[in-house]
Amino acid sequence: MGTVVALDGMSPFEWLGREMRAKIAQYEVSSSATGEKPPNWEDKAGVFALMDDDLQKDLAFLLAYGDWKEHGAQYAKVLKFLTASIFVVADVEKKRNKDKLPEICRKIANMELYYFLHDRMNSRFTEEGRLWFAGIENVMSADTYRKSWKKYGDAIRMMLQEAKADAIKYIEQYRRELEKELN
Repeated sequence: MGTVVALDGMSPFEWLGREMRAKIAQYEVSSSATGEKPPNWEDKAGVFALMDDDLQKDLAFLLAYGDWKEHGAQYAKVLKFLTASIFVVADVEKKRNKDKLPEICRKIANMELYYFLHDRMNSRFTEEGRLWFAGIENVMSADTYRKSWKKYGDAIRMMLQEAKADAIKYIEQYRRELEKELN
């Protein structure tokens, strides 16, 4: 299998992010036990050009890089996209609280993105706890969310899952082709 043999236990995002993180950046040419040159971050970055849309690219970067701070550029781009996606629908469907729609949509998008990136947190928070943590409880009750807004959160979760699944396919395909090319 060539250069990826040592990385077989890694997820596609771990493999992609391996050379992206400064703490493990490799500046000299290294070789595996077989003498082959492993792919560097520049080689791996080519996978982003193959992806269909910015959501896949930015989400793949977030998952590969592992730095999910809200002030990060990719996090902000993903959040903006998700917020806009549900705002368009909510703006047509909702008749009340129009002045709060941008805030509500952003809070829902941020909550879903946060819990998507920190998936092990899902089992530790109830729905009400998630709403409280995201600040949604300040603009509506848990019951109102469940009855009228949950579908927007579900839509965001589905968009994120689909974007992640598509990114995984591209990374795995690119990884196989890169292995062939480098061997």
